Amino acid sequence: MDKTIEPVNFNASQELIDNVGQMFDKLVRYNDQIVKADIYLKSLRETPERAKKVEVRVFLPGKDVFVEYEADTFKTAAQKNFDRLKVILAKEKDKLKSHH
Repeated sequence: MDKTIEPVNFNASQELIDNVGQMFDKLVRYNDQIVKADIYLKSLRETPERAKKVEVRVFLPGKDVFVEYEADTFKTAAQKNFDRLKVILAKEKDKLKSHH
């Protein structure tokens, strides 16, 4: 799976990028049809609480899935998105199986 991690409005540490990357590498366990994932880490300056936002777009053949979540930390926002994507991607995989 190709993966892009892009910090927006701040300089992300290599540790943060590595941790997020390792987390989303596991998505292929739930759907092996994933072509690519674009992950955006955004620092929201307007609000002090819930000031970290993670957006993820996962590309499947013929479809893409988008999720986003705001939290106090990037780790929490990334984990919430990962958990949501696990469910969505597993359902998409089941749909594909039922059509074959």
